[in-house]
Amino acid sequence: MREYGTVNNKLTLPVICRDAEDNVISQPDLILERWKDYFCKILNIPEAIDIQTIIRERTNNKPQIPLQSYNEICFIINNLKLNKVAGSDNIPPELLKHGGRTLKKKTT
Repeated sequence: MREYGTVNNKLTLPVICRDAEDNVISQPDLILERWKDYFCKILNIPEAIDIQTIIRERTNNKPQIPLQSYNEICFIINNLKLNKVAGSDNIPPELLKHGGRTLKKKTT
């Protein structure tokens, strides 16, 4: 079996392939027709996809996480340990702990 690719700047095609019923075909015109059918099948979508509908379906089926209350935020910030390395947000715990009421309100 010959491999396909480019030889001397000429495109060479596969000499055999299988049809939809898994039969071997070797006629060049049938091979090209098979590839055409194959790519039309996988690349063409019969119905237009509404992305907004997909987003609504995926988000409505998942449980929503409720936001923390102001009291919960205060409890978490007040219990932070000092002299620790900042997290992925690069905010040291000291900044949060000593940020005052305004900072705590902004985080809710």
